[in-house]
Amino acid sequence: MTVGVDTSESAYHAFEWAARHAWSLRTDLQVYLADPGDTTVQRVLERLPMLTAHFRPSGDDPVAALVRASDSSATLVLGCKGEQHRSLGLGSLVLPVLRRTRCGVVVVRGRPPAIRGEYGWITAAVGGCEDPVVLRRAVEFCRTRRASLRLLHVHPPAQHGVSVPRDEAAIRRAVLFLRTTAPELTPEVVIESRHPHEALAALDSDLVVVGKGGQHDGVGLITRAALYHASCPVLVARPEPMHDDRVTL
Repeated sequence: MTVGVDTSESAYHAFEWAARHAWSLRTDLQVYLADPGDTTVQRVLERLPMLTAHFRPSGDDPVAALVRASDSSATLVLGCKGEQHRSLGLGSLVLPVLRRTRCGVVVVRGRPPAIRGEYGWITAAVGGCEDPVVLRRAVEFCRTRRASLRLLHVHPPAQHGVSVPRDEAAIRRAVLFLRTTAPELTPEVVIESRHPHEALAALDSDLVVVGKGGQHDGVGLITRAALYHASCPVLVARPEPMHDDRVTL
């Protein structure tokens, strides 16, 4: 597992999230620091004495460094805003990394209880061609955290008197997929007829897993809504690499 850290508060939360998850997997954590002299992360490591972290400078091109790191990691973790982007919206590195990375990316954002993993729910946003990848990663987190699974299907509300039908077939496929791959999990199915940003902002979840999509500059509508509005960390799932985070980096 890899995490990118600068001196922002958002990056500190990302490091804390990544450290806890790496510790739960019993794997090492690869940390790319914008400021190699920054010692604030030591406070987290003191609470997780069994975690081994390897520190590296991210250099003058942090996007390139993190993309290279994705070659040897199944999950890359980022804060939603960097030290140069403290206003509304996303940090300047998030979308460039998402477009180029070769592994799943967790963008840490949302309510403090969600970041700390206190809700006990993992949410998989379903209804697209990437559903199998999304569901596999959601199941992985449910098993690691002993959390419950929620399937979320969002379809837009009626506009100008014309309603958009929900994708019943996609929901059935998701439920059937889980029966064969994770029979121990009985998902809660939530169907929302409202705008994606509204549904994602209202989640009581520790993580929402989405596919990358392909619209709007390489990121789909649901994914973009999650990155900007979700009330919890967002995992943008990618096809599984040939390695495992449980192998020491």
